[in-house]
This record gives sequence, structure tokens and C-alpha cells, in this order.
Amino acid sequence: MRFTRIADGEATAYTVGVERLDPDDDPELEPAGYHSPQLLYAVMTPGAVVADYDVHRLARNLPGDASWVTAELRDLDYDELDAPEADP
Repeated sequence: MRFTRIADGEATAYTVGVERLDPDDDPELEPAGYHSPQLLYAVMTPGAVVADYDVHRLARNLPGDASWVTAELRDLDYDELDAPEADP
């Protein structure tokens, strides 16, 4: 999972993890309903982690008015996000 921070420019900021899911690489994904590559987002809030591949549904499950989250997530460039360091 790759991580970044998003913010609304006022008072709210979240740490976001993004993972590319590809059923061709992980065969167990297809029985779970993943039939094509897509991104899975995990937003860390003070009280919980909210995860979904649908940015609109994810924003609806966040506290308060999180409509700005949808645009922020869509603007993320997965290939430019920080990747975790591999264990040697």
C-alpha cells in the first residue's frame, strides 16, 4: 500500500493508503468480485479506517462534509505516491 496526506485546506487532513488491486496478479480477488484492475483506498480518520474502491461511497462514510475527499482521491497519481520500503 502506498501512502500520502490529503487536506481540505482548512482544518481537516487524512492519511490515505492506496493499493492497486489486479485479479490477474491475485487470483483470490476474482471470487470477491474484482474482475478488472482498480484502486482500493483506505482513509485513516481519528476514530477508524474507512476503506473502499468507490471514492463516492468512501466519502459518504467519513465524518462531516467530506465531499472534498472525492476530488482529492481522484487527483492522486498512484505511481507518484510513496511506496513503503521493502524489508531487506
